[in-house]
Amino acid sequence: DFDLMDGGDPTSPPRFACEKCGGEMYPEYYKGVHGQEYKLSDIL
Repeated sequence: DFDLMDGGDPTSPPRFACEKCGGEMYPEYYKGVHGQEYKLSDIL
């Protein structure tokens, strides 16, 4: 359900801001509600 909470572009993985440093956090692996699979290795 993270992609529903993110409200961003469905072609990119859900991202959230770190409460300590403000940097972006990405999931290592996530399968969205629409079947889209995201892998951290695809971003880096």
